[in-house]
Amino acid sequence: MATATKPVDHTVSINGRALHYVDYGSPAPGAKVIVFLHGLSSSWGAMRRIAEHLAPEYHLIGLDQRGHGESEWAPADAYDTDSYLADLEAFIEHLGRTRFILIGQSMGGHHTIAYTARHPDRVICAIANDIPPAYDVGNVDYSEQFPGGKHRTFATIEDWIAPRRESSPLTPEWGHELAAREQLREVPGGWQPKHDPNAVMHWAPKDLWDEARTITRPLFVIRGGRSQVLSAQILQDMDMQIPGARSVTLEKAGHSTYFDMEHEWLTIASAFLASHRDA
Repeated sequence: MATATKPVDHTVSINGRALHYVDYGSPAPGAKVIVFLHGLSSSWGAMRRIAEHLAPEYHLIGLDQRGHGESEWAPADAYDTDSYLADLEAFIEHLGRTRFILIGQSMGGHHTIAYTARHPDRVICAIANDIPPAYDVGNVDYSEQFPGGKHRTFATIEDWIAPRRESSPLTPEWGHELAAREQLREVPGGWQPKHDPNAVMHWAPKDLWDEARTITRPLFVIRGGRSQVLSAQILQDMDMQIPGARSVTLEKAGHSTYFDMEHEWLTIASAFLASHRDA
């Protein structure tokens, strides 16, 4: 890994809601800006190691999306694609950036696809990690995960990590530990996740296929070969139907490809970004 660079924390009011973000600063005049968008129930810090690797060449900014990390929570019915996109559009205006790179994991990848389709003049290139243009969240029973609609309190951090090891066996231990550091906060009696339970229970991703088919900007889709979120068939459909799309599958990775096969992820992502540095 590259030498760690400490980012600066900021809070900005976006659409009447306080959103937290970090800014690594520009390593050199004219360095391309990368905006990171994390996945559902996560925070910008899940991509911290990626940011540290890319910081010597790019100006990195990580956003905690509404209801996540250190950002303010939203009403239960305001975790839909268009609400998230309205935040992102206003956030980009706040940054004053006319052109930049987007990298999104899962839910953040969904928003990356939407923003790239809607604002092709702004996006130099984009990476969407392990997410299709349309994702059916299904009818999930959250009563055990969120009893009474609230977070469980975990007596120890290990109690939170243990089930993650079972559900994500390909993720190295450092990945689970990083997720714990970034996603948990200490409360009386133990530890709780930072995100709003409603952000998970009421996530309403929009079907973006029609919009995705208009994307002509370079869009790199990275899939985990063991992922249950993005199938090989849908990835092939994305390659065939989205003009700007190209893809790769990391066969020994699950949904969190940048944890499960970090070296390989950084190698292919860095090559993609370098190929569009002068775009």
